Amino acid sequence: MVRSVVLRRLVAGVGTVTIITISFISVGSLPLRGIIGITTSLTGSVLLYVSIALAAAIHRSYPEKHDSPRDTGTLFTEGPYSLCRHPFYLFLILVQASIPLIFLSFWGIIVITGFIPLWLLLVRIEEKELIEYWGSKYREYMEKTPAILPLLKKSGKRYSRNADE
Repeated sequence: MVRSVVLRRLVAGVGTVTIITISFISVGSLPLRGIIGITTSLTGSVLLYVSIALAAAIHRSYPEKHDSPRDTGTLFTEGPYSLCRHPFYLFLILVQASIPLIFLSFWGIIVITGFIPLWLLLVRIEEKELIEYWGSKYREYMEKTPAILPLLKKSGKRYSRNADE
């Protein structure tokens, strides 16, 4: 079985390098010119810097070694973890998604689209490890908190945009 730490390093590290490389090679392949192109590129830049800052802030809350649940000593459920179970991954995905926007790269968008299933696989593998370690405590947290997208509230066994649904 692949441990989440291995897949995390591949998806985050290799994924980001691949997206940067493809986006740089295919710069301008997204047919956006003028004010729309400038706005898209600037939006990507802001998204990149904000996502890096927020990911770094979350990462600072981890102990130096954090390759497995036993390394942390506590189940994170407060702050950004009250909004979604994997806020660090959310911001890393946004970092990766911002790069093709900055470079206006069609092929970079295609590549990030290909990495999304890998991020979702990573979440599944990591959550199995977390359930194995934290047991019912993590299952209860899963019932109350969406995995990645904080805008989606859990309602029963399905997600909905409105808590009332």
